[in-house]
Amino acid sequence: MGSPLSPIVSNIFMEDFEAKALDSTPFRTKKWKRFVDDTCVVRPHGHKKLDLFLNHLNSQSDSIKFTMEVEVNGCVPFLDILLSIMNDGFVSH
Repeated sequence: MGSPLSPIVSNIFMEDFEAKALDSTPFRTKKWKRFVDDTCVVRPHGHKKLDLFLNHLNSQSDSIKFTMEVEVNGCVPFLDILLSIMNDGFVSH
């Protein structure tokens, strides 16, 4: 950290990581959005397969480990913003 190259190297690592991890998972995502090292993922699978997906991500590299927060009552925090799923399927904040 502190080097002007740090953000570039981090982004290259994350792009490579997510390409390999998402291509090799048996649980496809509906949407994967990333800001630096935070991701917001929409998955069509149930909660039971959520832990399997997290374990898959964490098995891809010793250099990075993911944690997760799941939707509660149609809301999930992301980047200090509370995202809410509306009745029409759109996301509000």
